[in-house]
Amino acid sequence: MSDEYLLYGTVSSGSKVDGLLTVCKLNTPTPIRTFKQNGSFCNRIAVLDSCILSAQSDRPIIHSYSITKEAPMQKLVLQEKLTCIVASHSRKFLAAGTHTGKLILWELGSGACLIYKDIHYGSISCLVFSQDDSVLFSAGTDARIYSWRTVELCNAQLNYKDVQPLASANQHSLEVTGLYCGYGGILDSRLYSISLDGSCRVWNASDLRLHTTFVFKEALLSIAVDPAERAIYAGCDYGVIYHVDLYRQPHDGAGLEYTGGLQRIVEVSTESTAKFAQHTDKILSLDLSFDGTLLVSGSQDGTVIVWDISTHQVLRNIKPGRGPVYVVKVLQKLPSEHYIRQESLRFSYDVSYASNNDVWLSIPESDESNVTFSISDLTHVGSEAIAIADTGEDIRAINQGSCDTEDLQAKVERLSAAYNALWETYTTTIGLRENGDHEEL
Repeated sequence: MSDEYLLYGTVSSGSKVDGLLTVCKLNTPTPIRTFKQNGSFCNRIAVLDSCILSAQSDRPIIHSYSITKEAPMQKLVLQEKLTCIVASHSRKFLAAGTHTGKLILWELGSGACLIYKDIHYGSISCLVFSQDDSVLFSAGTDARIYSWRTVELCNAQLNYKDVQPLASANQHSLEVTGLYCGYGGILDSRLYSISLDGSCRVWNASDLRLHTTFVFKEALLSIAVDPAERAIYAGCDYGVIYHVDLYRQPHDGAGLEYTGGLQRIVEVSTESTAKFAQHTDKILSLDLSFDGTLLVSGSQDGTVIVWDISTHQVLRNIKPGRGPVYVVKVLQKLPSEHYIRQESLRFSYDVSYASNNDVWLSIPESDESNVTFSISDLTHVGSEAIAIADTGEDIRAINQGSCDTEDLQAKVERLSAAYNALWETYTTTIGLRENGDHEEL
């Protein structure tokens, strides 16, 4: 716990949207760093390796903060205000949603816009990547949830209209206010969603097949899930956080059994369910410590509370005194002090980005039974052009006309073997990526 940090953001409730981002140790309320000019609401903060990105709620601007400076180091000007942002776990991509229902995906290293597409009928309220970054989940005010293959969103060969969701779900009846994707590969992980309709639904992440529905009597605004997925913590509209155990001990006392499953509907009793009750207004944000023993909550009442989960007692009550607390995040480490300037985020698709996505392979001279490949220069993947260079003397010999028919036939057969081996390697790699397994050539 001593090595973990707490990031929380407040925004003044006056006519001018202005607030602070504050970083402190999780075990002490003393601020380490305060960042000014923050006007970001829920789901608009992304923490990268070298900076903190904050999408402003009243302006089409993203502020980039260095851990060593109070004022923004950069102001990335956009063409449209964002309603949510999320960085991939690899920190290579930044996904954002807009109030018009558009999904934007940027490559952070270059600032290139990979996709800019209408995907929801209303505002996009939340985005989340799977733990292996193979799938991006989106949800919005239209009560729908979509899953998108990241490799298709990044594929420069596809037209925007050709990119279709991997799966979709529309069982919620009101706006989806929170998403969480569990640990593991996409084939064996679960997606958790909450909504203003008072339901928390658990899905199979691979195909959005409904697993369990937990029904509350109050609208839900925020969610946190135990790292081992043993419990759900749901923040409601009236200042209460409900603690729902996902496993229980059966009557015979043998082991543990899962609470839901098989599309079961579980009604959560607000009287008998364990709860955290100290806030006096809406619970806007929740997060857990790495070991799952501490819960942090931010509320409309302007307070940040650190809870001990085992006893449901308040360990620390932080009162920034500047307005509602819209975001709380527990960080394992702070961004690096060596700030890396972020490239400007472009808002339109760059055709030249696709034309440069070439893969160059160097195929050494080899016999037919043992054909090996090495990637001499791999910068991007996605172009139709694949240049193959033969390091032997075959091309020069053919150009000089010094090969007879038998020699040419032998060289054709050797080239065919090389092609077949290359195609097998390619199809194997594509299959691994679709299954969530990453393997470098």
